[in-house]
Amino acid sequence: MEPSVVADVWKLYQEILEFAPVGVHAVDREGRTRVYNRVMGEIDGYRPDEVLEKNVFELYELDEETSTLWRALKTGHPVQIDEQVYVARNGRRVVTQNRTKPVVIAGEIIGAMEIAVPREAGGAQEAADARIRRRYSFADILGESRAMQRALDLAERAARMDLPVLLVGETGTGKELFAQAIHGASARKHGPFLAQNCAAWPEGLAESVLFGTRRGGFTGAVDRAGVFELACGGTLLLDEVHAMSPSVQAKLLRALQDGEVWPIGARRSVQTDVRVIAAMNVPPSAALSRGLVRPDLLYRIGAIAIHLPPLRERPEDIPLLAQAFLRRYGEARAVRLSSDAMAFLTSHDWPGNVRELEQTVRSALALWPEAREITSEMLRSAHPLLGEGAPRELERVARAARPSDDAIRRAYEAASGNLTHAAQALGISRQRMQYHVRRLGLRTSSQPK
Repeated sequence: MEPSVVADVWKLYQEILEFAPVGVHAVDREGRTRVYNRVMGEIDGYRPDEVLEKNVFELYELDEETSTLWRALKTGHPVQIDEQVYVARNGRRVVTQNRTKPVVIAGEIIGAMEIAVPREAGGAQEAADARIRRRYSFADILGESRAMQRALDLAERAARMDLPVLLVGETGTGKELFAQAIHGASARKHGPFLAQNCAAWPEGLAESVLFGTRRGGFTGAVDRAGVFELACGGTLLLDEVHAMSPSVQAKLLRALQDGEVWPIGARRSVQTDVRVIAAMNVPPSAALSRGLVRPDLLYRIGAIAIHLPPLRERPEDIPLLAQAFLRRYGEARAVRLSSDAMAFLTSHDWPGNVRELEQTVRSALALWPEAREITSEMLRSAHPLLGEGAPRELERVARAARPSDDAIRRAYEAASGNLTHAAQALGISRQRMQYHVRRLGLRTSSQPK
């Protein structure tokens, strides 16, 4: 469909829905906001002119699983949620009832649109607030292996200090889990905890997300706090910190050294009181050799470095984790794992680590809701890559121990340039795959994302 036609469609929707009595938010197929009416602004605390063209993940503390707009966009199916809990502007907690569906014109998905109604105050709101306030603690981190116990011991020691922490681990090893536990056991536990994935920031917006903006700094600029200001008195997790450009890394280093930030367009600096926990999914030595991170920044954020072991290096923890996921997602059902299922779990190398294991068990429970025993066949069918019909080349690539540059290129070629399929094969996020595609200069796919 011609871009001009799509633009006219969004403009028409905005004009019509501006006067709707419910909140309306629509994004294009890249997740950028195209329609955002007055009522939605009242719910979230934004002005519509602040939101248009912004990516949905810039506006809310949501991810690809919890964002109803993103789910409708990527699955092509309607999503109905009676209680969507999220954090909007300035840490504002919001609970809404959402009805979301893809926007299809001439057989093509051009975006997704959502109607949101605030939930009534009272018990439901209080319960939702309690869920948001709850953060993971060290008691939530499961693992009896020596490698995991070593990481936990170091993390608990780090929680008693107020120094920067560097978490190093592959995708799915629980870096945010550790960051939340450190925050919750620290003297800053009553302050805010904010998590940001540096690889997910749109090109050119990293500095404004980190440090904020001030009205008049550039055309259309508004007074908006950056994450350093929003996390004041608490903890800021910067995941995939090596994905920042060298110039932004230099400014981050200065902010850490001076304890102050300069919002874009500001005439004076803003004092900050933030503990930074940085996370990387590549070894620091590799990040240095590839020029992904400045040495001086690495030394600053790595005052305490904690390496989180991949699941393949602690196979003795797999039964413990699998049983925990059975209890969590099996609800009141008495579900057990067959002997062949346990053999499958302990023999698979889990390139996506705990996240991959969790999703496999969860999917098997959802696909066979009446089952009292989960078998290896069920687990294989529930696995996104090992199930029947999975491309064999992608399955082979998925077994790579960690995504080297060669593995990234092979997965990208095997997926014919489809970022989502290549990312799934490697057990990494789509945003990170996009980052590697740019870094390695690979030709992007012309297929709709």
